[in-house]
Amino acid sequence: MEKNYSKILESKALIRFEDCDPFGHLNNGRYIDYYLNAREDQLRDNYGLDIYAMGKTTGKAWVVASNQIAYLREVKFMETVTIKTCLRWYSGSDLMMEGQMVDPETGAIISVIWTRFAYIDIRKGQKAEHSEELTELFGKVAVLGEGKPSEYFEDRVRELRLAAVAALEK
Repeated sequence: MEKNYSKILESKALIRFEDCDPFGHLNNGRYIDYYLNAREDQLRDNYGLDIYAMGKTTGKAWVVASNQIAYLREVKFMETVTIKTCLRWYSGSDLMMEGQMVDPETGAIISVIWTRFAYIDIRKGQKAEHSEELTELFGKVAVLGEGKPSEYFEDRVRELRLAAVAALEK
């Protein structure tokens, strides 16, 4: 029986005091930690993909190659947010994750991140190719599918902002 996987995963997070600046806003650098922690838990809970166990058994793992993030509004300590993530696209050795931090009450987007991961052989310290099983999973869950699209991050942020405005006008 074929398992039906969700393409967009989500979970809640409580913004902690120690992650905030003196103004009580989530520190810019800490957004990335919230996204990565959420994605790790979501992969394990929804796809049965424990990236750390896999790294130990296969000697291969993903490392962050780049991040692009847009901050659309501030987040304050003790605020609960919804973190949505998805695999936008994949290639033989790269993944592109999109994350959105969202106000759970209004649905307003707080921030957007694109993180590109490179798959590496830890023992050799060089890029590795995804296995057939991983590629099959990616084909089922990637929003845009295989191959790098030509869309720019700024275009995606603009698209999300316009969608938010349109939703408010309804």
